[in-house]
Amino acid sequence: MLASDPSGTQKVARYILIAVLVALGVWMLRRFLPALCWAVVLAIATSGLYDRWLARFRGKRRDVWAAATFTTFVGVVLIVPLIYAAALALSEAISLTRSFIESARTGPPVLPGWLGQIPGVEDWIRTAWEDAFSGAGPESALTHARPRLFEWTRLVGLQLERRTVTLVFTLLTLFFVCLHRNRLREDVLRAAQRLFGHAVDRLLHRAVLAIQATVDGIVLVAVAEGALMGAVYALAGVGHPVLLGTVTGVFAMVPFAAPVVFGLVAVVLAAQGSLASAIAVAAAGMVVLFVADHFVRPAIIGGAARLPFLWVLLGILGGIESFGLLGIFLGPALMAALVAIWQGSVAEMPPPEGGGGASDP
Repeated sequence: MLASDPSGTQKVARYILIAVLVALGVWMLRRFLPALCWAVVLAIATSGLYDRWLARFRGKRRDVWAAATFTTFVGVVLIVPLIYAAALALSEAISLTRSFIESARTGPPVLPGWLGQIPGVEDWIRTAWEDAFSGAGPESALTHARPRLFEWTRLVGLQLERRTVTLVFTLLTLFFVCLHRNRLREDVLRAAQRLFGHAVDRLLHRAVLAIQATVDGIVLVAVAEGALMGAVYALAGVGHPVLLGTVTGVFAMVPFAAPVVFGLVAVVLAAQGSLASAIAVAAAGMVVLFVADHFVRPAIIGGAARLPFLWVLLGILGGIESFGLLGIFLGPALMAALVAIWQGSVAEMPPPEGGGGASDP
């Protein structure tokens, strides 16, 4: 039976070989898959910007120079804020360590009056406050602090090394994607059409639109939120308003996460006795968040991706849960493809008998 159908046997063997090679390739590159995915997302999100950038170059090597300079520009935009945040974080860590040692020498700091007057829990708060800052002396504090600081430094160093490697390979991949993007676009489209037919064009188009709309509606709006809240922090007299504004912008990319940052800032201001500033920060944050989440983002994402904002929201939350930060962009793209499949399937279905079931009992 096998000998009578050699072409079928060879076809099955070829598919098995391809599947095995693909599985081995994915397993071998599993450490670099996040960098590859980030590079593709960045290339899709900045395709319009890169078109205008490429138009400024002339000559035979225009593609190489355009890809190199554009990748450098993206790298600077990504790296400079990280370096600034890392420097401030290190400074704050040193300041916090000094405060801890000082508290061990002079005793616990004074408990804010309003915090010790909360009905029902004031005794527990005073006890927890004293336990948190009490110690046998500076030498004992250092003895207990050194292992924790060493472990914290080691973990931060490992995470920083891992993120740096991912960023380097992301930028390297982005350079080659920008350099060969026309050929890559044609090859991907040709391979997809051969596997799934011409109907896949619509799915790819909707997925690309979803990624671009997510970048515009999530990242750019989050940057605007961070800039506005940074100005609010500066007016309220909060220390390091640029850093806190950046952190607010990063958290604003995740739905319902920005209140964590400006809420903590408001709590700290209230603990320091600046109740009016705390109320102003909390009120400004809620207004900015309400306008961004209820008006700006739905208009940008829903209009460009032709996707209801509810599905965008579910795609973002589900993507973060499954893929981490990368899921902010992959989730909406997947939801856009699923919605396109659903709409295409419904359009191909025959209409219900009797002209629709709405009027039937």
